[in-house]
Amino acid sequence: MKEGKTEYLQMLQEPICRMSTISAIFKGFAASIVAGISVITYSTTDLWILGLSFLPVLAFAVLDIYYLKLERKFRFLFEQVRLDKHEIDFSMKLTTDPLEIISAKARTWDCIKSPSIYLFYPLMLLILIIVFVLKCIKAI
Repeated sequence: MKEGKTEYLQMLQEPICRMSTISAIFKGFAASIVAGISVITYSTTDLWILGLSFLPVLAFAVLDIYYLKLERKFRFLFEQVRLDKHEIDFSMKLTTDPLEIISAKARTWDCIKSPSIYLFYPLMLLILIIVFVLKCIKAI
């Protein structure tokens, strides 16, 4: 094994772990917002405030996609080092080459197609839409 390879791989593993932890935190915040808005605001809040509840959920979705892109780029770099296709320079510089980004599945669309995104955030938005529609019907 090349000198320093284990240390470099461990160094690359840290941001990968942080990115997955951040993703879990975002999902927890989004679920808390949806649960809180769904329960509390249905009976007491007007439609404008209920409508504004979409913004944080959308913001968490965008941030989650961004961090998933970063995580995939770090995983790609990790694999390149592991397979001796990248020199051991202890650089944390991620690829900007479009072909490597496609290979790493780190494009925005690739991340949106990830089950961790498309199975979670659309459901959260659907719940907010249902609560919003029920509130509109109740207001009539």
